[in-house]
Amino acid sequence: MKRKTTLFLISVSSSLILGLWLGAWYIGIQPNILKNFTNQPIADLFSSINALFAGFAFCGVILTVYLQIQELQDTRVVLDETAKANKMTADYAKENVIVELFRTYCSEYFQEVKNSSMNVLIPAVASKEYFDFLVSRFFVAEQKHLNVISWERIKEVSHYKSYDEFKVGEQHDRYKLDELINFFTILAYQKDAIDVIGRCDFSYSWWRPMFWMIAIAQDSRYHSNEAIKFYGTKPYFKEVVKRLDVAYGLNPIDNIQEMISLIKDHPKLNKQYNLDPNHLELNSWKV
Repeated sequence: MKRKTTLFLISVSSSLILGLWLGAWYIGIQPNILKNFTNQPIADLFSSINALFAGFAFCGVILTVYLQIQELQDTRVVLDETAKANKMTADYAKENVIVELFRTYCSEYFQEVKNSSMNVLIPAVASKEYFDFLVSRFFVAEQKHLNVISWERIKEVSHYKSYDEFKVGEQHDRYKLDELINFFTILAYQKDAIDVIGRCDFSYSWWRPMFWMIAIAQDSRYHSNEAIKFYGTKPYFKEVVKRLDVAYGLNPIDNIQEMISLIKDHPKLNKQYNLDPNHLELNSWKV
């Protein structure tokens, strides 16, 4: 109810009550007029006026309750509109974060990160020995050493011309892989943004099989080595890849057998990255 309407009702009600009271007072002081209607004392007449006032007071209570109900309804409408506005703001902020991450992913600098990561991931696919070395370097304890024997398979898929050249560039590329993993970790843990992530092409289908290989191997190595548990922290990458699978409508992998099924006939890993057959051996994943 508008403020002007409320003030108008209060003014009319007050004027009506005052008019009745003045009218009753006038009749009460005119004996000739009062005798034509009643023989009761003037006090009885004023008692009836009191009853009238009580009735108006009750009407006032009803009016007050009505106004309170109207005010609550108005407040509810305002709160609903505020909630909608807040939701729109939150949705915009959520989408804006993903857009900024996508711009980062497409930037010139991050292209170097992706290229360097592939310089590590492809040799890891081609050589199980190098893959085990790579996974061990994610932990501070029980790290393996790079072995020249792994170069026999790596040289078939690497752009480096010699083992010494690969050994020098490999460390730089491995650090860039850390950046790539951290990027996808930030992406996966964007709260309530799964639907937005699924609409952006982060080339996840290219990264997925190699990410799962790393995630499964990390998890296996951590749980099978007490020194790694003591000096390191529990790996989180498996949960990251699960979240990304959900975002892109894929079924997350639960165990090593499912991961092997994913990579054994994969067109990229087999035909272009020269998948090491040792990756398909179940026992080879107990690192």
